[in-house]
Amino acid sequence: MSETVSEAGSPNGDVQKIEKIPEEAHPGQVSEYEKKKANFITRAIWTFVMVGGFFAAMFAGHLYVLAIVTAVQIISFKEVIAIAQVPTKQKNLPLTRSLNWYFLVMTMYYLYGESVIYYFKHILLVDKVLLPLATHHRFISFVLYVLGWYELSGDAPTC
Repeated sequence: MSETVSEAGSPNGDVQKIEKIPEEAHPGQVSEYEKKKANFITRAIWTFVMVGGFFAAMFAGHLYVLAIVTAVQIISFKEVIAIAQVPTKQKNLPLTRSLNWYFLVMTMYYLYGESVIYYFKHILLVDKVLLPLATHHRFISFVLYVLGWYELSGDAPTC
């Protein structure tokens, strides 16, 4: 499609050609349908990947499920701490990030410790180094919790 238009303000009264290009012909533009189609394909592929990963983890066994759940918890905690870090920097609170990670590790030790001891007692109860960690699990968790609050209170000596 082309039209001819004469501009009144142009010198010599030249006739200029203006071509109307349909929207589909623009190479940089993608139609709304194509965007939705690409989005659907991407989501469908990742849906099958995640469902397949779920079943693969379930068939792999307890240890792999425990590892995946722990990894997801750590990644999620990292994101939450990154969000909460902005106000902490403004208040200039020392060791906040370290204490957050300390309490995560301590809580995971307390919550997962008994399950790990139950599933791996044939290994933990035989080894001389790991035996105290298995037999005194709750006491160690309590001591770690108290030490964390001691550090949080600010009474702890700084290096």
